[in-house]
Amino acid sequence: MDSLILNQSLEIYGQSLVAICRLPTYTSGAIALLQKGWPNVVVLDQNDLPQGLFNARCILNWQSKSKDGDTFAAPSIALEDIDLEPLPAISIAMTISAFLQRISQYRHSAEIWALVDGNGKFVALLEVSSLLRSLVQAEQNQCPSVNSLLLPLIYQLPMPVMVSDRDGAVVGMNSAWRNSLYESLPNNALTDILPTAETNSNISTNNQVDNSSQILESKPSVTHQFCTTDGESFTWQVISVALQGSLQGLDLAIAYDITAQRNLAQELSGLSRVKDEFLTCINHELKTPLTSVIGIAGLLSNNTFGELNERQSRYVKMIHQSGRQLVSIIDNIFDLAKAESGQLELYAETVSVKDVCQKSILQLKKLVQQDSTIFRNYNFEEDWELDVRLDIDPTVKTIYADETRLQQMLVNLLSNAFKFSFFPSELVDDVPSIPPQIGVIVRWWEGWLAITVWDQGIGIPEEKQSLVFQKFQQVENVLTRRFEGTGASLLLTRHLARLHGGDITFVSQVDVGSQFTILLPPETVHNNIQSENLEQRIDIIHGRLVLIVETSTEALDWLRNTLTGFNYQVVIARSGTEALEKARRLQPCLILLNPNVPMLSGWDVLALLKGDSVTQHIRVVMMKHADEPQINSHQADGILLKPIKSEDLSVFLSNYAEAPKSFKFLFLNQNLEGSVIELIQDLGHSLLEAEDWTQGDVLSKIWQPELILLNGDNQFLLKYLEEISRLELLSKLPILIISKSAIAEIKWLQNRFINLSLYDLCLDLDNIDRAKALLVLHQAIANAMCYVFPRSFANTASINHNS
Repeated sequence: MDSLILNQSLEIYGQSLVAICRLPTYTSGAIALLQKGWPNVVVLDQNDLPQGLFNARCILNWQSKSKDGDTFAAPSIALEDIDLEPLPAISIAMTISAFLQRISQYRHSAEIWALVDGNGKFVALLEVSSLLRSLVQAEQNQCPSVNSLLLPLIYQLPMPVMVSDRDGAVVGMNSAWRNSLYESLPNNALTDILPTAETNSNISTNNQVDNSSQILESKPSVTHQFCTTDGESFTWQVISVALQGSLQGLDLAIAYDITAQRNLAQELSGLSRVKDEFLTCINHELKTPLTSVIGIAGLLSNNTFGELNERQSRYVKMIHQSGRQLVSIIDNIFDLAKAESGQLELYAETVSVKDVCQKSILQLKKLVQQDSTIFRNYNFEEDWELDVRLDIDPTVKTIYADETRLQQMLVNLLSNAFKFSFFPSELVDDVPSIPPQIGVIVRWWEGWLAITVWDQGIGIPEEKQSLVFQKFQQVENVLTRRFEGTGASLLLTRHLARLHGGDITFVSQVDVGSQFTILLPPETVHNNIQSENLEQRIDIIHGRLVLIVETSTEALDWLRNTLTGFNYQVVIARSGTEALEKARRLQPCLILLNPNVPMLSGWDVLALLKGDSVTQHIRVVMMKHADEPQINSHQADGILLKPIKSEDLSVFLSNYAEAPKSFKFLFLNQNLEGSVIELIQDLGHSLLEAEDWTQGDVLSKIWQPELILLNGDNQFLLKYLEEISRLELLSKLPILIISKSAIAEIKWLQNRFINLSLYDLCLDLDNIDRAKALLVLHQAIANAMCYVFPRSFANTASINHNS
């Protein structure tokens, strides 16, 4: 605000025309002035010194109840004996700036002040609200016009930009808009470009996030297509935003030429349709004759048409087996195509996890027994049977899933585990082969059902691990010539896991073995099994699930072993795109991110994570070498320098140590909305209600709450924080401030109350569904609750091991 205004004296804003009563006088005289319409009566003594205000609030204190109803009786006929409203005095020569600074220092600042001269005599009344309104009006009158602020800016922009008022009249446009859109539209049809409430259904719109705290109020984007005089077609996408503040009442429209993107999308749509038709044709035209081949081969192998000699029987079995393998390959490719196009549907129901695992193992054994190449290539005895170890947590009973697809995922993983359990030496030696060691482990992982298929085979080389979930990728060695397959089974398994609302992760070491883990949501969230509803799940906050984004096998092994020692579960991603997908789906408590990952750099992954409302709350720690380029501006929650030490890693785990499932929260009576209280109770927490903070301090000594809840929209927020800061016990508790809009002064509050641990949460229940509200609230509580590992526990890991 202009300093000239702030340096003015308060005299020009004082009200000299007021009702006055001088003592001594009668109470009836003051009441008579109120009856004439005066809102306040200034009471002065004989020396014109202000003594207080007489108004309607004074009369309310005279209320008493009787048999005839409520009555009002003055306690005294003399006005000097009446309790008056306080009227603080301030010098009329004081500047506006000094006055504003003075009232900001008081928690309870009066609304009405008495302006007095140098002798303390009353001169005029000053209403604070009237003063503030006058200052705001003066500031608005000084604001420059839109022509001097906005139009010179848009004239310099290269993209088409136009400003209009709410009636659709053009205020200004740059040359790019005029040349590209304005002169090309028939009859300058501006209303066809700008979105209105009557926008018809043939205009494509994109959903925008509703956020009332934004400076720019976004409207749905509009796509407009037209042809020039030479017949060339153009497609423009126009995004219109409603300007706020001093520019309120104006709309800013920005146009983007999306002709190339629209044409490319149409071409890709045509290619996708051709691909779908081709796959459908292949599926039908190949499987039909294959069905006949398999059926006839089956009849021959069963000696239906006569006895076969040993050589003929072996050939018929090879025909039968090859046909079945080809059908399996066709089915996998067709399922993969449907999954990628979003056409693969799940038929979910409550199924027994143990039964599915046992059926999958039996199916694998049947496939192994039917595969004649197994006994031909390896020196197994005739009665040899594959042994698959099954270890299921007794608490795991059922899950809501598509039983057929779940069994398909397990068979794919078990089949791969069997294939890659043989070492190259076993393929050429004549000595009996060692039976493959594979198994299935089923456990709960921080609310997820984890089904792990392990083997003790050849493992996957480090340079190949990032390619595991790519199309038609296999480990390039002699095994690829011993076992049939397209390399699509793992990719299909990941698609199926994600359709169930989960994901898949793996760890592998050459000559040691591999572990592939399918993570599936529990049965309680079966209503949100589709992947597009993942952000609406309540249970996706996992306090002991860590996502590691790394390509180095040595670093992965050390981090996984160290975190396991700290009682954390680990999920691994080996590329930037995979990290984004796993972070969004699995919602880990911490992400350890290597900047140098393929497909998308770690810094880009960090920016995307922090820019997404679904993942921005997750803590991200970058892992880099000291000699790598330093990024001065980033959104990471911390940086770990390689080689990483156990004690350095434990610092970032301290806030996520295992805590009680239920907490006790302290709040003031009528300070929180009922809907917020219901959400907290739905999360399983207990609430302690206090009438004031003195009573809250007493309750804290008895019940020992872990968190204080405050309403950020309450006008007494500053007063409450000051009271809490003076209480020794309450000042040590974290404080979560919940408001409907973001608290712009949170940094200022944190700096002012340095002895308090302040956290803020923007929770507008009118513009968010209940499930997501529970998610956001749960994460905010988890961030505010800080539990620290004992240092001795952190030292139990192998500190000397470097990654």
